[in-house]
Amino acid sequence: MIALYLRWSGEPLPSPLADRLAASLGLGSNAAGVRSVDGATLACTVRDKVRARSWMPQRTPHGGHVVLLGHIDNRAELLRNLPANQSDQVDPACDDAALYGHCHAAWGVEAERRIVGQYAAIVWLPGQQVVHAARSPIQAPALHVWRDAERLIIATTARALFATGEVERRVDEQKLADSLYLNYMDGERGWFAGVERLPIGCRARFTPDKVAIDRWYDPADLPDVRLSQDEDYVEAANALFEDGTRAALNGFSRPAVSVSGGFDSQAVAASAMGVLGPDVPLHGFTSVPEDGWDGRTHPGRFGDEREHVAALAAMYPSFVSHLVDAAGLPFDHQLDAMFLLAGAPPRNAMNLHWIHEVRRQARAAGCDVVLTGAMGNATFSFDGNGYLPTLLRQGHWRTLVREVRPLAARLGVSVPRALVSHALLPHLPYGPYAAIMRWRHGAVPKEEQAWCPMNPDYAAEMHVAERAADMGFDAQFRAKTTTRDYRAGMLRGAINEGGDIQAAFAHIWGIPSRDPTSYRPLVEYCLGIPDDQYWRNGTRRWLARRMFAGRLPAMVLDERRRGVQGADWHLRLGRQREALAAEIDRLATDPAMAHRFNLRRMRKLLDNWPAETPIEDAEAGQGLQMALTRAIATARYIRYVEGRND
Repeated sequence: MIALYLRWSGEPLPSPLADRLAASLGLGSNAAGVRSVDGATLACTVRDKVRARSWMPQRTPHGGHVVLLGHIDNRAELLRNLPANQSDQVDPACDDAALYGHCHAAWGVEAERRIVGQYAAIVWLPGQQVVHAARSPIQAPALHVWRDAERLIIATTARALFATGEVERRVDEQKLADSLYLNYMDGERGWFAGVERLPIGCRARFTPDKVAIDRWYDPADLPDVRLSQDEDYVEAANALFEDGTRAALNGFSRPAVSVSGGFDSQAVAASAMGVLGPDVPLHGFTSVPEDGWDGRTHPGRFGDEREHVAALAAMYPSFVSHLVDAAGLPFDHQLDAMFLLAGAPPRNAMNLHWIHEVRRQARAAGCDVVLTGAMGNATFSFDGNGYLPTLLRQGHWRTLVREVRPLAARLGVSVPRALVSHALLPHLPYGPYAAIMRWRHGAVPKEEQAWCPMNPDYAAEMHVAERAADMGFDAQFRAKTTTRDYRAGMLRGAINEGGDIQAAFAHIWGIPSRDPTSYRPLVEYCLGIPDDQYWRNGTRRWLARRMFAGRLPAMVLDERRRGVQGADWHLRLGRQREALAAEIDRLATDPAMAHRFNLRRMRKLLDNWPAETPIEDAEAGQGLQMALTRAIATARYIRYVEGRND
C-alpha cells in the first residue's frame, strides 16, 4: 500500500496523523513506513516494523520522491534502454519504485508506454510543484484521490484518506445504484462521496491550480496483429503465455494455483509446471461442492470439477491437488473484513467463501503466491463472441454460412434460425430484440425480477438504465457485434474494481495473487489477432485448443459445458434462511434501505424457499443466488460505512 498527503503550502501532516496514515496502510500482517519529505508526507507498506522505522521513499535523478505498489515485469528491457548517462547510475537490483523513478526521469509521461507490469505509482516533484500518479493498463492496484484548493491526498486504499482526519467518510449513492445494476463502467467514480479514483491505464498530473488526467490506454485502439500462417499465431501465443507465467512466478518459490475444470486455470497450471520443471511441486486448490449438494445445475453446466482436475494431476506428477469444499462456511464469510480492507462490497458475495478458503489453505500449505487465470476468457481462450455478427456486417456470407452450419447442427436448429439468433439479433435495437425473445421463449424476467435487487422506483430515480446505456453497459448481456468491443468492455468494466478486492484478499491471508493471462503483451496480442483464430469451422476457442493440445487432458479440451462456481449455493443459503429473513425484516424498518432494495421480493423468495436448487425458475434461482446476496452484502456495507451495527 502507498499514500501521499500534500498541502501545497508545504505544511506537513502532523506526526500523530502521519502515524495514523501509516497504520491504515499496515493493517493485517503488514507494517508501513511514513516520512515527510520536501513538504509532502509519503507512506508505504514494508515487510516488518524494523524496516518501517527506517523507510524512505525512493528518489528520482531529478530530485523527486517515488512510491510504488505492484510489480514491473520487463526490468531487463527497461534497464537496457535507459539513456547512457542514466543507466550507469542505476543499480540493476534496485526495487521497482526506484526503477520506475529512473524511467519517469528518462521518458516522462511516456514511461507508462514502455513499462510492462501491474502497479500504481505516485511521484512527488517538489521543484516543479507537481504530483504525478499512474495506474498501469489491464490490471493495477487502485488509486483513490481526494483534493481541494489546498490539499491533495492519494492512496491505494480509501481508508488512508479517512485516517488523515480531513476527509469525510460517506457512501456515494450513485456508485451504489450503478453497482446493484452491475454497471462498473464509471472508472472515476469511487465508493465514497467526494473521493475520485484514477481509472486503469490512466496517468494524472496534479498542480496547485489544476489536474490533468490522460487516458492514454484504450484496449479498443490496439493495433491489429497479422501473421503468415495459423501455426504462427499458436507459436506466438504460447511464447507470450510462457513469458507471462515467468513474470507471474518471479520472486516466488512455492506457488499455488486456483484451478478449476476449465481452460483458463488449467492452462495456467500447465504453463507454470513447464516453467518450474518437474522437481518443483505446484499446489492446486479446487473449489468443489460441499457434501449434501443436490447435484442440480443448468443444462450445459457442471458443478463439480474434481474429475477434470484429477485428469490434469494424472498428466503432471508435480501437481499436488487439494479439493476445497469450504464445509460449513456461509456466503458472508469474511464479509466484514472485505469492507474494512477493500472499502467496497464484493460484486459476487456468493463466491467469497471458497475464494477465501483457497487462500487460507494455500497459506497453510506454505505457498507464497496464488496463480489464477481470471482473464483467460478475454485473451487466449476467448470463444469468439461477436465473430458471427461481424461476418454479417462485413458481408462475408460464405464464411458466415460455413461457420453457422456446424453451430446449427450442434444446437439442433435450422441454419436460418442459427443465423438470425447468432448473427442478426445482436445488431437489432433492444425493442425488436426483446419482442423476438418474448415470441421465442415467452416472458423473460426483467433484471429487477431476476438478478437485480433494487426497487424499480429507486433504479429510476438514480437513472441506472440511462447511465448504463450511455457508458456502453448492456444489462441484458446481449452478444456484442464485434469481438474487440466485447473484450474491451470486459477490461473497462468490473476489472477496474479488482484492485481493491485483490488487495483485500492479499491483506487478509498474507499471500498475493498473480494472473499470467493478464500479462499486457499477451492481452494486446490476443486482442489484435484475427477473429478466425478463435472460431474456425464451428470450433470455438480454437486458439486455446491448439495451444494446449497434448498439454491439457482431452476431457478438458473437448469439454463444451461450462463449470459453475459455488454450485452448492442452495445448500449454503438454506442454512442461513431464517437469519437472512430476520435481517430482511430489520432492513424493512429502515426507510432508506426499504427505498433502495426490493425487500418485499427478497422476503417472498425466502418464504417460498425451493426444496432443491431451482434451475428451471430463473426468477427464484437468480433472485436468491444473486439478488438476495447482493442486497444483503450492499446493505451491510452501507451500515459499515455509516458506522451502524443495528
